Amino acid sequence: MDYSLFYTELGRLAYAVARADGIIHSEEVDRICDFIGQEIENAGSDNKSLREAIFKSGAEFNRLRNSNASAREAFTDFTDFIDTNASEIDSRLKNLSLRIAFRVASAYEGVNETESALIEKLKKKLDLIN
Repeated sequence: MDYSLFYTELGRLAYAVARADGIIHSEEVDRICDFIGQEIENAGSDNKSLREAIFKSGAEFNRLRNSNASAREAFTDFTDFIDTNASEIDSRLKNLSLRIAFRVASAYEGVNETESALIEKLKKKLDLIN
């Protein structure tokens, strides 16, 4: 799998969750930054291409944020990617997707109804593959 594409799509998922309630809060942006930092640390200093791929999450999040994209469009793009690449989405990538979605959703005043519904859709989608 091209991890560069996966992490770009993960940025779309994070954006969809952050935007689900209509407003992107600074705490949600901070969670994305924390996530990227932790992923880079986990990748290790020797894996330059993976570190660069991880940065694509933040770049995509910011691109969508600057263009004021809809949460629905971002989420649909992510789930389309999952459908197209289902055979390559393993349990680690599923867990990573759910983890970032929950972390972003819980960043500001806990997980609200809209975010919870989006996470449930994500769980169902991920449960259907492999």
